[in-house]
Amino acid sequence: MTNDTFIREVNEEVRRERMERLGKRYGLFAIAAAVVIVLGVGGYVAWERYREGLEAADGTRFVEAGALIEAGKPDEARSILEAMASDGVATYPTLARLRLADVAQTNDAASAVPLFDAVANDGSAPQNLRDAAAIRAAYILVDTGTLADVRARVERLTGEGEPMRYAAREAVALSAFKAGDIETARPLFAQLAEDLGTPRGIKQRAGLMAETIAASTPAAEPAAPATSEPSAGAAAPTDGATPATPAPAAGQPPA
Repeated sequence: MTNDTFIREVNEEVRRERMERLGKRYGLFAIAAAVVIVLGVGGYVAWERYREGLEAADGTRFVEAGALIEAGKPDEARSILEAMASDGVATYPTLARLRLADVAQTNDAASAVPLFDAVANDGSAPQNLRDAAAIRAAYILVDTGTLADVRARVERLTGEGEPMRYAAREAVALSAFKAGDIETARPLFAQLAEDLGTPRGIKQRAGLMAETIAASTPAAEPAAPATSEPSAGAAAPTDGATPATPAPAAGQPPA
């Protein structure tokens, strides 16, 4: 056996003894940590399955409430939706609140506005549902509120890049037209009618409104043609006066 081989074997034995000592000292902790990890993973999987079950149940309740509304049983639907708004999971509480606002709008449109506003101002709700609630409130306020009311809810959604900018712009344009603010309504309707990305329904309505505004706006009268001014020194004849005959030149008989 060479010296190198002997030294290598000694080093390996030392490392083995160290590992055994570490195992004896920390073995229980390692086992406990492994158990905690296994239990944690198992608990997470169990919770996810439980949550999926709750979401499936909420989905069933939501569909049931919709069927009751269609069947003309809003009170029964309201009971289910109110329960979902209180104890639902994922996005179902927010969806239930929006559906409750729909039910309220059927009977009294104005009473639905604060319900939509509550969702729009709820920082814990998904942003797309908050924006949808603001749009719904704005459309109601086109008929029941003022231009300022509508703008307060959807002005932030009219900018380029906003997913709901077309509906927001239409709500502002309709409210402006209703308020007699044609200077605000005209360019918004024109923009909606010409934008290739505008949804078909909004584009058609905007085109009709743009035509209505154009038809109701009187055309500008053409400017009167300019009249020639008399040259300097030329006097216009007075009424009934005969223009003076120029005097004959010297040496010529009078006319």
